[in-house]
Amino acid sequence: MEDPAKEIDTVVRLVTGAMDPESQNAAALKYYAPDVTFRHPLSVVASAPDSRAELLAILDYYRIISPVIVHIVHVAYAADTLTAYVDATQTFHIRWSPFKPAPARFFIRFKLRPVPTPGEGTGTVYLIAEHEDFYHPDELMALFVPPLAPLIRWGLRVGAWACGLNARVLEALGF
Repeated sequence: MEDPAKEIDTVVRLVTGAMDPESQNAAALKYYAPDVTFRHPLSVVASAPDSRAELLAILDYYRIISPVIVHIVHVAYAADTLTAYVDATQTFHIRWSPFKPAPARFFIRFKLRPVPTPGEGTGTVYLIAEHEDFYHPDELMALFVPPLAPLIRWGLRVGAWACGLNARVLEALGF
């Protein structure tokens, strides 16, 4: 990327929403560093000399099991830290699932690395060195078994209620 603030939303769409493997692989090879680190709630790729190949396999698998539709809500780029943040909604529907697809909101953090422009050497382009996806538990459930997402939300509410109750009890005991 020459201008991450303007290009990151396109990169996200190309890498996560490509309908064919050629486009997806070309985008990943163009925008990801060969030693990329990837973190997702369901998979991790550690930085290694060719970790991008492992990431490509994961992205390819996701594309095969589900057509992915990504809607970018907001992009923020912090030039001083070379970090891009993307607020997005993803509709991921496993092809063989009997459930109606449900959108899931998630956040992506990209840590970028400046490298000389290939071939020219006079400019700078930015490659993705780290890619991290963040999902809330109910949003992650909405990707795989949408009818269970309300149950997870209810469990989270129970957890909040229990924290409040425990705080009041501990305060009453002098803590």
